Amino acid sequence: MSLEVRQMRHVLALAEHGSFARAATIVGLSQSALSRSIQSVEREVGGQLFVRTASGVEPTDSGHALIARIRQIVQLTEDLDRDLVSDRGLQSGQLNIGGGPYPAQSMLADALTRFVADYPRIVVRVMMRDWDELLRKLRAREIDFFVAEFSTLGGEVDVDVEPLDAHPMLTCVRQGHPLAARAPVSLADGLAYPHAALCRIPPRGLEPIRAMLRRMPDALAGRQAFPALEFNSLDAVKRIVLGSNAFMVAPPSCVAAELESGELVAIGAESFLSVRYGIVRLKTQSLSAATTRFREYMLEAERALSERETVLFERWRPRPQQPAQAVAIPVTTIASWATRPQQKNRIASQGE
Repeated sequence: MSLEVRQMRHVLALAEHGSFARAATIVGLSQSALSRSIQSVEREVGGQLFVRTASGVEPTDSGHALIARIRQIVQLTEDLDRDLVSDRGLQSGQLNIGGGPYPAQSMLADALTRFVADYPRIVVRVMMRDWDELLRKLRAREIDFFVAEFSTLGGEVDVDVEPLDAHPMLTCVRQGHPLAARAPVSLADGLAYPHAALCRIPPRGLEPIRAMLRRMPDALAGRQAFPALEFNSLDAVKRIVLGSNAFMVAPPSCVAAELESGELVAIGAESFLSVRYGIVRLKTQSLSAATTRFREYMLEAERALSERETVLFERWRPRPQQPAQAVAIPVTTIASWATRPQQKNRIASQGE
């Protein structure tokens, strides 16, 4: 079977409009020309695709099956045409991406800063959500891809995941918080205070926390909900933590300015709370030229961020306080101190 894309579009137009007159107007043909095109397709496939009814035409059972396949082929062809046009200069187009709260306010923001400067005529729309919401948006083709936590996506067979670097996290409180002077402390100690979360905690991090809560005394564990607050605005979470006894967990790059000024104090660093996100896209959805180019910007921004966060984490992660070291006094010095009174007595006796 060898069908032209032009003929496929004729089939789709007739299936959508249910009338030779309306479909012919849409595709720019006379009714007789459209009828001949449909008959040619039916001869090629060896069966009738449409039947006439009182209200127009309807696909046959075999027609429904073929039309579904034709729609996929035409969609892929249109995607290819769009990519070829866009690739001639990346001078126009639209980019729809999603991001979890942490990557959206760090790596994605860094990449977009350069991308929109280099390609000002491309419209970029960013949707910031948690990973499960972004997956629904991706499947509805409302976004081209997203960057977010991927540990829950192992069983999703229709998506490709490109893992990125893990990012360490710091547990932070305001200066003057009851835990600030005790650093480093474990997250279990922090759970006695409200937790202000920037996003939903994935199951891989939530399970160890629930185990900690189960080991806490009943009176303490029941004092407050966990987390006490979810707010996907980084600035808002920092304001809440700076004005209360709540604590937050964040990558060092997101709180570097407040740590530098002394407004926030890092009191702990739990490895199981590290941020693990990746680039997630549908296997059946090809990337446009703009999307492919933006991915390059993202990977460059991700590498720079990872290097910066390694330095920041080593600088700010709390370390156990070293016990005071006894001052080593040279033996010769001790001996000299011990003989000084004797020397003074000899000098005095010689003077007599």
